[in-house]
Amino acid sequence: MKIVAALLLLGWSTSAAAQTIEGRWKLVAAEDLRADGSVGRYPWGRNPVGSIVVEGGWCYLQIMSSDVPSFKADAPRGEQMKGALLSSYIAYTGPCTVNDAEGSVTLKVEGAWRPDYVGTDQKRFFRFENGKMFFGPARNPRAGTETLTRRLTLERQ
Repeated sequence: MKIVAALLLLGWSTSAAAQTIEGRWKLVAAEDLRADGSVGRYPWGRNPVGSIVVEGGWCYLQIMSSDVPSFKADAPRGEQMKGALLSSYIAYTGPCTVNDAEGSVTLKVEGAWRPDYVGTDQKRFFRFENGKMFFGPARNPRAGTETLTRRLTLERQ
């Protein structure tokens, strides 16, 4: 109760104080957006599964397609699984720094599904709206020459 009173004295609303990236977030949607805001593609299908956890200076992100791939009977199953895994799953983890003023988090990748991510800094931006968190990188080109921006929509778990 004393914390809420102190926040109100500082001009914060209790809802603003509750809007922090810290915690566990469940993925609701993953979309690549065009400049006009329309969806250009669904990188993990229309019903992706995943979560983001930000706790105590550490971050973990995992996303996968909920679609179960079918494999050709006349091709080696292991090779097909490797191809499906790289196109339908991502995960990375490491220490992170949150900049609430900028609405960003920078993660120093220590472990990832792709070796070329390890050792990189991954900066993502977040904002809150109507109880959801929108999360993603700065605008960048994806899917060929069309400029698409990845947006993840998450709900607090």
